[in-house]
Amino acid sequence: MKITKTEKILSKKDFFKVFFDNGENILLSADIIVKFGLNQGVEVSDDTYKEILAADKAYRVVFDALTLVSRCSYSAKSLSDKLLLKGYEKDNIKSAVARLTELGYINDEKFALAYAKYLSEKGKGEYAVKQALEEKGISKELISNALDSLKTEAEPYEQIIETIKRKFKDFNIKDKNEVRKIASFFLRRGFASEDISKALRLYKEN
Repeated sequence: MKITKTEKILSKKDFFKVFFDNGENILLSADIIVKFGLNQGVEVSDDTYKEILAADKAYRVVFDALTLVSRCSYSAKSLSDKLLLKGYEKDNIKSAVARLTELGYINDEKFALAYAKYLSEKGKGEYAVKQALEEKGISKELISNALDSLKTEAEPYEQIIETIKRKFKDFNIKDKNEVRKIASFFLRRGFASEDISKALRLYKEN
């Protein structure tokens, strides 16, 4: 079949609609247009047409992935899961994530460190941070490194004390019911019971 015309789509940057003499038309990126030399009058065989569609699918995954990482940080797994929800094929997703990793847009080590710090600052304990990183597909080694980085900034019991001072200014350490509520609060946020006990003991002493 022969291309009758190509028309730029104003609402979608760098995309064109390609029209064929059999009445078909497809929306393609500028990269695909250039790669296959798709200009008016060009004859396109059935095999080439299939190659064009396959290349376009692969391109769209990368394009969407770049759009996503430009808005917020992703781990390799969380980006893969997001693209899978969009309906892309697994092979194309794997290639796209590998390409973005190669380019430095995806870096699980940096993601783990930044996400762990963010969760810690939100008052999450070590267990909660560990679980959250596991859900993002971060390896055990990188999780261990991320947790170690938090310890260099502040010990868990110190985080608990600071949170009590900031969030529970009227906390009465002599009231056993309040102590139980505070302990439960930090347990739910993934802090170890020994760190909670140490924090409450030091808080009481001070």
